[in-house]
Amino acid sequence: MIRGAMSADRPAVRELQKLLDVRAPALLEAAFDAGLGEVLVADAGGEALVGYALAVPGDESAEPSIVYLAELVVAPGVRRQGWGTALLDAVCAELDGYDQLRLTVREDDTAARAFYRDRGFWELADLPDHFDGEDGRLLVRDLA
Repeated sequence: MIRGAMSADRPAVRELQKLLDVRAPALLEAAFDAGLGEVLVADAGGEALVGYALAVPGDESAEPSIVYLAELVVAPGVRRQGWGTALLDAVCAELDGYDQLRLTVREDDTAARAFYRDRGFWELADLPDHFDGEDGRLLVRDLA
């Protein structure tokens, strides 16, 4: 089940965040504390959370209006079971008043690029030195 994160989920989400190579702990805390983003969790029911997504909406009146997917992670033991897709679909449904969902990935992360490509994203731009000297790619998916 995918649902909005609750305060009680914070410790489990922090643990999942440690699985990411590039993470934004201050942004995650701001999402929990001040509502400056949407945190959705993948709850396998009775077990620990198995994943989460952190989305940061921009100005809805901008052209195009953009949501940035800052983080998406699924625990290694449950990958390839549909949790990542379910989280991504929930983000899109939650923020369907926006035009685009954008995210960045490392250029050499072919698995992530394939995952997002298979879910309707395309590459908008190369991002030289985006990840502390490593190149990245900006990916986009239309929501409208």
